[in-house]
Amino acid sequence: MSLNQTILRHKPLDRVVHWTVALTGIWTLLSGLSFMFAPLHFLSYVYGTPQLARILHPFGAIVMTVGLFFLVIRYWSHNHFEKGDLQWMLKVKDVLTENEENVPEAGQYNAGQKMILRQFIACGVLLLVTGLIAWRAYFSAYFSIDVVRIALIVHSITALVFALSLIIHAYMAYWVKGSIDGMLEGKVSPAWAKKHHPRWFRSLSSNKDQH
Repeated sequence: MSLNQTILRHKPLDRVVHWTVALTGIWTLLSGLSFMFAPLHFLSYVYGTPQLARILHPFGAIVMTVGLFFLVIRYWSHNHFEKGDLQWMLKVKDVLTENEENVPEAGQYNAGQKMILRQFIACGVLLLVTGLIAWRAYFSAYFSIDVVRIALIVHSITALVFALSLIIHAYMAYWVKGSIDGMLEGKVSPAWAKKHHPRWFRSLSSNKDQH
């Protein structure tokens, strides 16, 4: 494989859905924070007005959740835990200090990415269920006040965990140079693939040689 070539990492539909999830997730998180903390009330203006934020927050969340689960379906087959993933996580310090020669080789996705995906799945399910229970306009009347209160507490805690996961995901994408380009343009260089996902790179090279 020539070093001047590029490798397809993310298809156009996946990239569009990914950025839709990212944008709706940010809008939803910001408006949610404005509901949770009075000093952050100004964040409700991400939707135009606080009133609109109250109305559109759950709809934005549904768009985000549907997109998230679409991506889960698309990427799940490449994110099963494999031999070496546990060792990869135990050597995360070497990953952060770029001593990747001491880390088990990653396939298409490394153990850290697989863990983040599972965090997003867990948060997505909890946010969807608790959000529907607390959605005053349509569903909250079917539940007792105590159930709605518990749902709101779980929803709020889960939202904070989701926000933390999103920050970690964004930071790691920024920190590993070339990752964001892969999600913007869909392609990465052979050098990037060989360095960060060597087993995936070899599988691509092997498949190309066979053809």
